[in-house]
Amino acid sequence: MNTTTAREQLRDVVLARGYERREQAFALSSGGTSHDYVDLRRAVGRGPDLELAARSVAASLAAAGIEFDAIGGMTMGADPVAHAVAMLTGSSWYSVRKAEKEHGTGRRIEGVEVAAGTKAVVFEDTVSTGRSLLEALCVVESTGARVVALCTMLDRGEGLAAKLEERGIDVPFVRVLTYRDLGIEPL
Repeated sequence: MNTTTAREQLRDVVLARGYERREQAFALSSGGTSHDYVDLRRAVGRGPDLELAARSVAASLAAAGIEFDAIGGMTMGADPVAHAVAMLTGSSWYSVRKAEKEHGTGRRIEGVEVAAGTKAVVFEDTVSTGRSLLEALCVVESTGARVVALCTMLDRGEGLAAKLEERGIDVPFVRVLTYRDLGIEPL
């Protein structure tokens, strides 16, 4: 399946299973509001849809020339797709906790050990402001791993691209779908 076909099929799945529009605006985790709500975990909750999402992410990364050892990001947004991409590509997955564990090893990153020499993709299912993606980037970089790309299944606006440029972060930002693909207003 080529990248364009996978993206188009993913867009159709997202619109059919994970999109809702309301007159009264939804409150978003980013702090903003929108009349358009996209729930990607619901959209790709079925096995075949999750596989399609993983294939779309893997194809988009490959088309951008990104080679990686591990993919992951902040738990819960990144987990299902990162796991599926790892299964399809033979790479590894990791999950960044919101805070360090207060018991056991106290790790903030679970899954594969992310360390110096690891080529990591930092993934988030939906990017609004980019806050979660940037937090995960900082955590992963603190391990000594080399972040080779930031990636999202859906970019809801132009905010993160501007923040990356503003902060001088020179890491490719791969977007499988954008608000334009869904025909919704940017955040």
